[in-house]
Amino acid sequence: MANPKVSVLIPAYNYAHYLGEAIESVLAQTYGDFEIIVMDNCSEDNTEEVVRSYTEKDARVLYFKNSSNIGMYRNYNQSLLYASGEYIKFLNADDTFEPTLLEKFVNVMESDPSISVVTSYRKHFGSKNDILIPPHKGRIEAREAILSSLRYGNWIGEPTTVMIRRVNLNLGLFDISLLMFADQDMWLRHLRVGDLYVIDEVLSSFRIHEEQGTVHLNSDQGKRAFNALQYAEYRRNAILNHRFGYDLYAADVRRSRRILRDASKSIVKLIKRQQTSDNALMYLYSLKFLTRFFRVWLTPALFLSFIDTLKAKRKNFKQTHNEE
Repeated sequence: MANPKVSVLIPAYNYAHYLGEAIESVLAQTYGDFEIIVMDNCSEDNTEEVVRSYTEKDARVLYFKNSSNIGMYRNYNQSLLYASGEYIKFLNADDTFEPTLLEKFVNVMESDPSISVVTSYRKHFGSKNDILIPPHKGRIEAREAILSSLRYGNWIGEPTTVMIRRVNLNLGLFDISLLMFADQDMWLRHLRVGDLYVIDEVLSSFRIHEEQGTVHLNSDQGKRAFNALQYAEYRRNAILNHRFGYDLYAADVRRSRRILRDASKSIVKLIKRQQTSDNALMYLYSLKFLTRFFRVWLTPALFLSFIDTLKAKRKNFKQTHNEE
């Protein structure tokens, strides 16, 4: 079979009960020049059985399985290695496409080679039902899209919502060092070489349920604290160190300063919040790490206050555990 126009990549782990619905939503597309690659991250349920029922009937459906669980974003990267389509479209195994999604996304990509990322309106379903409308629509210049995303968060969307060009994967795969926002980072890096286009129509559905990896991450206080630290530093680097190839500060001084100020405020709020939580403080690895990181952000007085609090909590923590 000749290379398809679109590679639909479905990373999967223990979602056999949702996977059939996801695959069916791709097979029901009005645009048919695609391959479906299910990348099984060593599931322990009947994921393989579900997928085999499709591979036996449709040659466009392909199945690969890792010999061990390699983590979510590594699994995303693994699926990219198998893709042969000109365009890359992810679909989380618990999500679905609207029937015209591929047709409309491909039309945008084909009509303008200077567009590097396409997204659309999307909706939540499951335990939460609402429509997510981005702050922009139509074509958005790359620097504007990056600044807006750094200011307001990942409104570009989850992997289920976004299409990119495979040729631009030379910009790098998902950054596995980023705990909870490697997808946002991926889209912004692709904006180094082109603009963003937002289709003002709901074309994908993002399922909300208790089994989601993001739900588990958000329930872990320590990981949430680390993610907040990491995201603040990330935003700072994006502005001051030109992570995405643009001098964003020169492009928009006012908004860049606001992003930097918001990042600093988020660190201060985090510190104040964590001063009442021993577990989260213990998760922040070591005094050496904290010292190196917080010197970038804090005034000397606030920095020393936090270190004194941390030392006291560490001392109490050790005394409590020694007594036990």
